Amino acid sequence: PDARIVPLHLADAAVLDLLRSGDVVDVLGAPSAGSDAAPRLLAANAIVVLVSAKPKTAGGGNDRVVLVALPGAAANALAGATLVQSVTLTIH
Repeated sequence: PDARIVPLHLADAAVLDLLRSGDVVDVLGAPSAGSDAAPRLLAANAIVVLVSAKPKTAGGGNDRVVLVALPGAAANALAGATLVQSVTLTIH
């Protein structure tokens, strides 16, 4: 009942072709440019709700997103983090 949906643009859009609704994923954020820090876990156990379709035209760009569900506080923190860093997923 507390779930919120967060849209994610992934650093590697090819991962989107591997995802299906219902998959459980962890979301990792890239460290800032020039940093030696390791990627940081931004959210754990997110549920994939929807993966946007591939563009029908060859020049469709990288506008695909994955929608993931998380509890409210975690979803808000993740949404904010994606404004300042690129993200990728690990699949359970």
